[in-house]
Amino acid sequence: MSNSDRFEIARTQYNRALDRLHEVMALDETDIIRDSLIQRFEFTYELAWKCMYYWLRDQGEKVLEMQKPILAAAFRCELIADPKLWEDIKEARDETSHTYNEDKAVAVAAFIRSQAVPAFEAFKRKVDAL
Repeated sequence: MSNSDRFEIARTQYNRALDRLHEVMALDETDIIRDSLIQRFEFTYELAWKCMYYWLRDQGEKVLEMQKPILAAAFRCELIADPKLWEDIKEARDETSHTYNEDKAVAVAAFIRSQAVPAFEAFKRKVDAL
């Protein structure tokens, strides 16, 4: 399978994941809804950076399948506008995927709503225009 094919699959999956994230954001926040929001955020982020990776490889970029170099290359290629924000998104994902702390979960949920989702939406607009 070519990187172009992988990119198309990843883009489709990313768009679906973002739709799922929007679904849970429309609900009143409870502990269960917050947990669902964080879980959907985690898989949306995973699909975003993989989508970046396949597009970069398809464009001839020699980038390792590692998040930091992919985010840097995505910024250079104008797939994302704010690499610091995407690094913050990556850190939020890392914080929530390894341990559970309710105070941290509340803070991450607020970050997802206020910063991560707008970044995901901007990335979606960018890749949908490719």
